[in-house]
Amino acid sequence: MGNGRAATSQMRQGFLSGLRDLSSFPCLQRTAEYEVAFLTDVEGNIGYFERWVQMSRILAYTGPDRKALTLTHPRAYFVYGGDVADRGDGGERLLRLLVGLKRDYPDRVSLLVGNRDLNKLRMTSELAPSDLARHHSMIPPIHWDISAPTLSQYLEEVAAARGGGATADDCDCAAERLRWM
Repeated sequence: MGNGRAATSQMRQGFLSGLRDLSSFPCLQRTAEYEVAFLTDVEGNIGYFERWVQMSRILAYTGPDRKALTLTHPRAYFVYGGDVADRGDGGERLLRLLVGLKRDYPDRVSLLVGNRDLNKLRMTSELAPSDLARHHSMIPPIHWDISAPTLSQYLEEVAAARGGGATADDCDCAAERLRWM
């Protein structure tokens, strides 16, 4: 058993020493055509974001006031993976920085929507007066969780829990729709 480990260790050492001399790998000597940075789930923590920008080779602040971002070179691309705001108190500032960057570099900056972002958008839509005016049976089920109850099913459960002959229609209000979300 010891001989097997020694042989494996020797093979690993030989492989790693071969990697130290990259001249035999021309593909590793080329300059990359693009340089992409990816960041996600900052959730409003502006201090974390500022530290990340300081270490980044892709993003930099444009001035001492830190009110705008820029890409650092012509081959730089940036992707934000979602969940901009939620826990920290810098969500609005972070949103403004990212949207400004996207406006300045529309073809080189991609902003993806995360689950927390989507939930916030969902609230503004589904709690709007026009949507609240729709009968609960007309609200489609959520497509991303097929096991989740429909709004009507949820309201029927709420009515049953209340008792006293309450119906789903009696329980249909903005507060219950928010709880359902």
